[in-house]
This record gives sequence, C-alpha cells and structure tokens, in this order.
Amino acid sequence: MITGIIDLGSNTIRLSIYKCEDGKFRLLTNKKTMAGIISYIKDGALSNKGIDKICEILNAYRELLNNFEITDCHCFSTASLRLISNKNEVLEEIERRTGIFVDLISGLEEAKLDFIGATLFTDLDEGVLIDIGGGSTELVSFQDGEMLESFSMPIGSLNTYNRFVKKILPGKGEKAEIRNEVILNLERSKTSAIAKKRYQKAIGVGGTARAVLALYNDIFGYPKNNRQFETAQVKKMLQLLKDNGKSTVQKILQIAPDRIHTLIPGMVVLYTVLKNFGIESVIVSTSGVREGYLYHKVMKNEGCGYEPDCL
Repeated sequence: MITGIIDLGSNTIRLSIYKCEDGKFRLLTNKKTMAGIISYIKDGALSNKGIDKICEILNAYRELLNNFEITDCHCFSTASLRLISNKNEVLEEIERRTGIFVDLISGLEEAKLDFIGATLFTDLDEGVLIDIGGGSTELVSFQDGEMLESFSMPIGSLNTYNRFVKKILPGKGEKAEIRNEVILNLERSKTSAIAKKRYQKAIGVGGTARAVLALYNDIFGYPKNNRQFETAQVKKMLQLLKDNGKSTVQKILQIAPDRIHTLIPGMVVLYTVLKNFGIESVIVSTSGVREGYLYHKVMKNEGCGYEPDCL
C-alpha cells in the first residue's frame, strides 16, 4: 500500500509518501511548501486568502498523488487551524474545494503522535520530547520508553515572529519578549508532572530542531549526519547571531533559507525550554508527528503491525 500523509502546519504544508507493506513502512518521497498560514489569521479567524492558499496547495498535492495513482491519502492539521475561531467553516470549505478531509488534532494528541513517531527510531529511556512548530510547542515527558505527561503551549517560531519581531531578525529586546512569553507559558505547566524534575536529555522533533541542528553542524564543524547538539552551544549560536547584520542573514540563508525570519525566534523558544528543564543535550529525531500519525491512526486502523527496522 502506498499512502500519502499531508501535515497542514502553521508554517509549512508537507506531503510525505510512504510504502506500507507487511507491517513495515518507509518514506518514498516528500514535498514541502512554505505557506505561513498563521499570517492569514486576522482577529482570530482565517481569512479567505488563507483558505485559498491552503486549497491551492492541497489541490496541487492531490494532483501529484493522482499522477502516481495513489488513492490512499490522509491529511491532518495542528495549530494552524485548531487555534482559529472559524475552524468548522474552514474545514468544510477545504473539503468542498479539494475533496480532502482534514483531521483536526488537539495539542495533546499532537504531542502523543510526536512521541510515537519520534521514539520509533530514537533510543532514549528518559527525557523530554520538544516539538516547536510554527504556531505551538509540544512537550512530552517520558521514562522507560513510556509517555508520562504532555503539555502544549500556543507559542511557536512563526507566531512569535509575527507577534514580537518588527524586522527580519529579532533584536535584543524582542528576544527578551519572546523568552518572557515562553516562561509565562511554561509557568502554566508547573502543577503537572512534566515540570517536577530535571532532565538531562531531550528529543527534538520538527523543522526548528532540524534547522538548529544543521546550523550547529555547520558552525562547529560536525558532519552532516550528526544528530545531537548541546544546550550550551545553542546559547553560543544565539550570541554569534545576535545582530541583524549581513553576516547573520547570510549564514541563515546558507543553512535554512526558508526559515530566514523564524529560525532565531524558534531558537529562543528552544533555548528557553532547554534551560527551564536543565537539559544538557538534544537528540534530533528523523521522524515525528507524520510517522506517528501514519503508525497510530492509519496502519493500526488497517490492521498493520510495526517492526522497528521499517525505515
């Protein structure tokens, strides 16, 4: 079975195509489109232009799937649509114009799927999973390979940029505002088990973690296949990229050009979370919410099992 999974996020919309066979799956190809859906939200509602943007991308993905005669397609949305006031009308309009049903998942469900997907291929017994998206951040504590508790914050790399940053890159005061907003959101988790202990290691999931890793490997001379970075080095990178000068812009354009405006805000969010939990290092997972969705909501429902060598 060939299956298409569409992840409709706040910053990007991504189509990943997997081959599922004999209880195993492997990624065949993926396509990412920068959409910036969160920038089309006005007074809490997604604008008609935002709906047009989503439908344009989804119809292009549907045409791509049709060209390869792939009929099994599943689409889910995270903070991009769950935080808007007109979500029901938007979901109906998308399905009417594209023929694609969008499964709107909650922050807690996103965290669960993140954990399922990330731990399929990352061997870590205890720690915190961190997924910084465009419009939200999911945190999951785990021990002995089991999920303990999750917490979702309505703060991500793109909505912090839109809210706090006036130019392309944030200044010192704007970084402080982002940091304070993260701390304020983390305070809401203080009554939960996730905030009652320190963690040495974390699993990083999503585009922000991958971009930070790529920047880390480049700046400090690590091979491209290195999957781990140190918290102390994230602080050093923020110091190196502290100005709005040409050198900072060029470095980001070399490593993550599609994240020129969101990488630094995302790094500030990430570093603040890492310091809050006392985390020393982060292992960046090659899988995450899409693989979790495929395994838990598609393959499981179709009676498929799972084997750890599936990629």
